[in-house]
Amino acid sequence: MSRRTVSAQAPARAGAGGNGPVAIQVLDVWKSFQAGLDVLRGVSFHVARGELVVIEGPTGAGKSTLFRLMIGAERADAGTVFVNGTEISGGGTPDLAAVRRSMGLMVQGMPLLPALTVADNIALALRAVKAPFHDTRIRVYEMLKAVGMEGRRTAYPPQLSGGETQRVCLARALVTRPPIVLADEPTALLDEVAAREVISTLRATHARGATLLVATHDPGLAGRLGARRVILQAGRVVVAGPVAERA
Repeated sequence: MSRRTVSAQAPARAGAGGNGPVAIQVLDVWKSFQAGLDVLRGVSFHVARGELVVIEGPTGAGKSTLFRLMIGAERADAGTVFVNGTEISGGGTPDLAAVRRSMGLMVQGMPLLPALTVADNIALALRAVKAPFHDTRIRVYEMLKAVGMEGRRTAYPPQLSGGETQRVCLARALVTRPPIVLADEPTALLDEVAAREVISTLRATHARGATLLVATHDPGLAGRLGARRVILQAGRVVVAGPVAERA
């Protein structure tokens, strides 16, 4: 199938699957890393402001690449991506830093800093948005407690397990109370108890009004979150379904 370039146009209000203004809109996006090997193939969907959406698909479906496009870490070969009305998919967006500051990001390629403690890694996110200094210790502790990691606040990243690292990265993404959150595989590597803590934290974040976009290979996560499902297979959206009921 040939690619077509979609002209940039500010997103309108959400249609089916979400009400109100659009927070994220992806329009006919294509991306490849090798000639003839498309990772994303004409992907289109939207996330309404305040909505909770799960991007579901197997490993290699293109979920992480899609997330990197939505934060401006990759450029689309064709198509457009809007975040709160700002087109970011073409690269060189003057407002890209401001767009990223409005987002809580748990995505591949954003590791914890190994020379800083868990608490200091999370505090960095608060300093980036110029949060009041007297709030920092309290908010860091509260966020670590929410993901069950308050006992590891003085540990260093190399001392953490894979699952512990996942939870700290989620705490870092949420600590600034951002209006938009992107979480890539937030329950991967977690046991059932830890996964429940993370799911509870994501639900609470959505309940306070945040827009959440969660990527997962777990077909049961959308139901546990009560989220609308967008299913990605081989780089294409095959289902953009209604809100799933919580298990």
